[in-house]
Amino acid sequence: MHRYEGGKLAPRARIALLANDALGNFAVPSPVGQMLKSPHAPCEVHCYTGTRVMELATLCPWYDRVIAAYGMNPRELAAQVVSEEPYDLVVNVENSARAKSLAALLAGQNGFVVGPCANRDGRGDLPYSKTPQDRLWADPHWISPDINIRYPFLKTSHISEIFARGCHLDGAIPPYNLPSEPADISLPDVLIATTASLPEKLWPIDNWIQLVQHLKSQGLEVGLLGAKPKEQAHFWHGANEETRIVTEGEATDLRGELTLPQVVWALGNTSTVITLDNGILHFACSTGTPTLGLFRNGIHRLWAPPVPNLKVIEPGPGRSVNEISLEIVIKALNDFQVRLAYF
Repeated sequence: MHRYEGGKLAPRARIALLANDALGNFAVPSPVGQMLKSPHAPCEVHCYTGTRVMELATLCPWYDRVIAAYGMNPRELAAQVVSEEPYDLVVNVENSARAKSLAALLAGQNGFVVGPCANRDGRGDLPYSKTPQDRLWADPHWISPDINIRYPFLKTSHISEIFARGCHLDGAIPPYNLPSEPADISLPDVLIATTASLPEKLWPIDNWIQLVQHLKSQGLEVGLLGAKPKEQAHFWHGANEETRIVTEGEATDLRGELTLPQVVWALGNTSTVITLDNGILHFACSTGTPTLGLFRNGIHRLWAPPVPNLKVIEPGPGRSVNEISLEIVIKALNDFQVRLAYF
C-alpha cells in the first residue's frame, strides 16, 4: 500500500471511505463522500461505517454500497474484509486502532491510502508523505486558531474541509445533504438534544429544565430528541438525568420515536433547534433551521459547521460548557431569531 499524493486513479476505481457510526462522525465526512467521484469518475465509492447509522447511510446517493464495520462481530467483519478485492483508494478519517488496521486490510498490497493507517508489517502506523496534505493529517493541532495560515489551501478550519483537502480534493465543500423522510407526528416548535459523547460537553440538566419552562411560557412546545433511554446510556453521557426534562420541564419525549432520516426531516421542519455539540447539531446544520449550538472553547473552531443557520455559544478561554448561563442562551436565542428575521 502507498500514500496517495494526488492524481487520477485508474478507470473504474474502487474507493472505500471509513467513518465510525457516531452521528456527528458520520455526518462530517459526508462532503468527502460526495466529492470523491468527480475527480475519479467512473468509480465506485463504498462507505464502511456502523449499524447505528445504517438506515441513513444506505439512503445517501453518493455511496454505491454501505458496509457495517462497527457493530459487527470482529470475526465476521474480518472474514468479509478478507473476501473483498483490495481497494484502489482507502480514505480513513478515524484514528482508532480498529480503523487503521481496517484501512491497511482494505488497501492490500498496492492500494493507495489517505489518513491514519497501520503499517505494512503491523508495527506502528504507515508514515505520512511530505506533501502539505499529509503534513495536515499528521498535525495534532487542528483546533489551533492559525491552522488556515499554516495551511493556506484551507478556507475554513472546519473538519469537513480538513478531510476534503487532506484527500487532495479541490472545489467548494458541499453541505451535508443528509437524506430525510417525513414522520407522522405533531412537530413541536423547538427541538432540543441534551446528551453528548463526553461529559465535558454537557450543560446542566437544571438549565435545560428552566430553558424548556421559559420556552413554554412563550407559548412554544418543546420536543426532546435522542435515542431510546436504555440505548443512550451505552454511548452518550447525560442520558440518566435527561428524563427530568420530560417530567419536570414537560417536554415532549421524542427519544427513540423517529428513524434517523425522520430526525433530519423533523429538524428541517421545526422553528428552532437548541443542542450541545453532538450528532443532532450536525444533522440540524444540514437543514436551514436556526440552530443554537453549545460548544467547548477552541473545539468550536474545528467542529462548528460554517453555515449561516448555526449560532455558536461557547464559554470563552479557560471556562467550561457548564459555566454558560441560562441568561446567555436565552439572549443568544432572541438575538439570533431577530437577526435571521431581519435578513
